[in-house]
Amino acid sequence: MCGRYTLVKKPISIGSDNKGKISFPPPSGSKEYSFKARYNIAPTQNNLVIRKDLEAGSLTANEMRWGLVPSWSKSGSTTSLLINARSETIADKPSFKAAYQRRRCLVPADGYYEWKRQRRINQPYYLQLKDEELFCMAGIWETWHDPAGNSSESFAILTTQANALASRIHDRMPVILQDEGAHEWLDGNPETIETESRFNFFAAISSDRMQCRPVNPLVNNNQNDSPECIKPPPVEASTQLDMGF
Repeated sequence: MCGRYTLVKKPISIGSDNKGKISFPPPSGSKEYSFKARYNIAPTQNNLVIRKDLEAGSLTANEMRWGLVPSWSKSGSTTSLLINARSETIADKPSFKAAYQRRRCLVPADGYYEWKRQRRINQPYYLQLKDEELFCMAGIWETWHDPAGNSSESFAILTTQANALASRIHDRMPVILQDEGAHEWLDGNPETIETESRFNFFAAISSDRMQCRPVNPLVNNNQNDSPECIKPPPVEASTQLDMGF
């Protein structure tokens, strides 16, 4: 799964020019975007997502709460947060089906965390691309309206079977989209990704492109949001780790 991630670098663009670079607009309704590096983004918190205005064909950026609330939910409760959606079943699940068909988004990040139980400690690991550059996670979003007519927007991150590197920590990982895949996902046509090719489209990014390292247990507390979160664990903790995972 993906339960925490980072957005340290200001999202300006992702990808290569010859493969269809994703350029990020400033958040909607904001002339001045004051970017703040985030080292420990957790469920229920607001963060940036990118979506496409399918009529205008332009990208928009918005802050949404992480933890999808289906539009048909009566209470809008966050007691059972839908922070992840399995890519293998997303087209069929009632909670995700409509969003999969019509409300797709990209979630910019430059790393995510997973935890592994090792020698009586729950050790956090930080997974990134080897070049430590930004990437896009596939997401879906929804708008929920309360009885008074107020609305709130929320999102979930798609997951897939983990690659060889990530599977040493957890059996799931976020769907990381590259270049054309990011554009294809945002196009929003449910027929774009046929059932027979869905597995390949959502397949995990190659382990060769990723790196993984243990980090400071400070990240365990979602109130901690500083560069210390992605630093190596204290010496006394690192001596207890099995570095072969």
